Amino acid sequence: MCGIPASSSVKDLPTRPDLAVLNGPPEALPRILRQCAKARIPSAVIFSRDFRHRTAKPDKLLTELSQICSRHAIRCIGPNSLGFIRPGHGINISLALARPPKGKIAFLSQSATLASAILDFAQSKNVGFSTFVSLGSQIDVNFADLIDFLGVDPETRGIIIYLESIKDGRRFLSAARSFARSKPIVVVKGGKFEQSARLSMSRIGALAGEDTVYDAVFKRAGMVRVDDVLELFNTSEALSKQPTPKDKKIIIVTNAGGPAVLAVDTLIKRGGELTELSEETKTALRDILPPHSVIGNPLDVLSDAPAERFAKAVELCLGDEDADAVLAILSHQLSCEPRHTAQMLAQLSELFPFRTILACWMGSGDMEDARKILNENRIPTFVTPEQAIKSFMYMYNYEKHIRLLSETPSNILVDFQPDKERAIAILNKVVSKGRLFLLEREAKEIFAAYGINTPPIKLARTAEEALRIAQDFGFPVALKVESPDVPHKNEAGGVFLHVVESEVQDVFLQIERNLKKFNPKARFNGVTVQPMIYWPGYEFAIAAKKDPTFGTVIVFGLGGQLLEAEKDYAVGIPPLNQTLARRLIEETRICRYLLTESRRKPRIEQLEEALVRFSILVADFPQIKEIDINPFYLGKEQGTCLDGRVILEEEALEEFRSHQGAACPEHMVICPYPCHYIYSTKMKDGTSYLIRPIKPEDEPIMEELFYTFSEQTVRNRFFQYKKEISHEELARYCQVDYDREIALVASIEEHGRERLIGVSRLTIMPSGHSAELAVVVADPWQGQGVGKKLMEHAIKIAKERGIREIWMDVLADNKAMNGLSKSMGFKKAESEDPDIVRYVLKI
Repeated sequence: MCGIPASSSVKDLPTRPDLAVLNGPPEALPRILRQCAKARIPSAVIFSRDFRHRTAKPDKLLTELSQICSRHAIRCIGPNSLGFIRPGHGINISLALARPPKGKIAFLSQSATLASAILDFAQSKNVGFSTFVSLGSQIDVNFADLIDFLGVDPETRGIIIYLESIKDGRRFLSAARSFARSKPIVVVKGGKFEQSARLSMSRIGALAGEDTVYDAVFKRAGMVRVDDVLELFNTSEALSKQPTPKDKKIIIVTNAGGPAVLAVDTLIKRGGELTELSEETKTALRDILPPHSVIGNPLDVLSDAPAERFAKAVELCLGDEDADAVLAILSHQLSCEPRHTAQMLAQLSELFPFRTILACWMGSGDMEDARKILNENRIPTFVTPEQAIKSFMYMYNYEKHIRLLSETPSNILVDFQPDKERAIAILNKVVSKGRLFLLEREAKEIFAAYGINTPPIKLARTAEEALRIAQDFGFPVALKVESPDVPHKNEAGGVFLHVVESEVQDVFLQIERNLKKFNPKARFNGVTVQPMIYWPGYEFAIAAKKDPTFGTVIVFGLGGQLLEAEKDYAVGIPPLNQTLARRLIEETRICRYLLTESRRKPRIEQLEEALVRFSILVADFPQIKEIDINPFYLGKEQGTCLDGRVILEEEALEEFRSHQGAACPEHMVICPYPCHYIYSTKMKDGTSYLIRPIKPEDEPIMEELFYTFSEQTVRNRFFQYKKEISHEELARYCQVDYDREIALVASIEEHGRERLIGVSRLTIMPSGHSAELAVVVADPWQGQGVGKKLMEHAIKIAKERGIREIWMDVLADNKAMNGLSKSMGFKKAESEDPDIVRYVLKI
């Protein structure tokens, strides 16, 4: 057909193709895909546009297609896909009419229709792609697969994504976290729904809607979220061409005042600032600008500015000691020279490679030609100043998020061990009674088991008993109804605060009457009595709920009676450490106020600690459906849980357990610290030491370990000599995704503090079937069997994870490691480098 060999069926093909392209009625697809499987075709693309509207049972068909792919190891894109394009390789397996040129940005889209429109838009702007993929219904290949591929693709410098929903939240987040630091990932999400929020029984949990959770996921991964498709292209272009700004300040140079005003308005609205020019820079600018010029930021070089004056002004601004970024705005004027100015700006980009330069050449005609010059010289261009400023702020936010994700957390819970058995006993007692809702007393016992401060609380079954308990506590007190049938005590008129001695018995009886009126069938256990807390402070809320895609998420915000009124809250993805807890707190308006309010400044560290403890609690128990502390009362010296709620999943009635075992808990999209890998052992000389997984807080002692290495040890581990190690490198080593990497450290106690003496690192490949292993031991402890124990433990973990093959690269002249590898059962394999020996272990 058209000179290409054709067959009437898959079985009649003369050779086995690498890829099958399927298009046709949905009902025929399973049969054709099975034929491909029988012919051992390893991959497929299924177009079948409007799939869901062309069959009566689309979900059943999708499941069947997915099962065929899984059973026969076929990697498949689609159905309902536009296909894929690799312009640099001349591959176009798509229905797209546009033919994009080669570029450095990869574009992934869930929507085929939108993908087609974006390709047309990109072609009109001469925007190239390294890869284009329309994923469609994702029966097999998904966003995580493609991020893993593009993350190591040398032709891809950045990734842009249009998505509507994610199926596998853990894999998506894991893949994005792995590469977002090295390759910017910019995403626009369609469909901002709040359905999942309405399912929550918790007041604060109800605030965390679907779109809010996606926002938290993107931030945790270090991805940049933009609002529309134009911003998607503008931001990805800017990130791929220019260094990211380290600060939110920018200098604006313009030949017209109006566009600069628009730029400043957008900058302030987005939280940016104008850079204050130094006196030295101002003096230099006065020498080149007309006498009547106003020297400031924005800097107006006036409408009659020739290219030389405009470019010199930009150069002086770039040279300012506080300069981080410059936006050059050029509008059509009688004396302006767009092309010449663009050429001079391109030269400045080479002179100032570490400054961020953005260009807004407004208009068409020769302005378009000038923009081409700028783009060819890696200076991103914009048609309006608002677009330029938005992209600048997205660039800054990307840099900020990546920097914050790399920040070393403080070890605020040294040697903390929760009383997990106590918590399990309480929960088992609850489920043995057929309840899924914990009473306040029970919930507070759970919190106390995890070190969260709670005030004393006692149950009174009679008015007289309530008075005796209150007298013991001292007045005033808080009285609250206790009923297993009333999750919201306030709604039943069951909460009375600031109760004095003369009121206690009357209030007890009033609470009982209120309950009967609210729900005549509700069981009345009695009334809890608690002392009132009177120190000055603020009320917060801490909660967790389960998102259907991303599992347990944590919500923090302003609590108490202002919860729904203010809606001042933030959502985070557990597990949290001190740094992540602080960032979550800082997202709220109340915290920004508290950090600057000096008269009653509370200890934010108490909030951080409570959030970290709360995070450990929700990680330990998959059966917790919803949990909240509201209010968490924070004073100047301490914080305490004044009220709390725990709701369990229905499955908890059948079996209750805390998370244990080698696998990550299913309710978490990020693996918590795998404490089950910790164990004690001894060196050959009898010295005791600990082997445990690495954690982000280890960065200072990890740096200390590096400087105990001899030159030869450094070379053996890194295959080159390096005198020092940067914070960014240490952060990558210490802040690991336990789904993809297990770094084990060997540590000893020395002079009352922990010291690292060795590290092994098991890096799991995206397939999950193979992993790379590397081991290093500090020189003073070599020859003591530490390296062997680290290897043995890593291999044991690999077996538990279902890894089939481990490989190691060892320098040929590293005799000790070559010998150890052979003794551990590794076999030599082919290596492309004669100086490196590759060892492989089948397990």
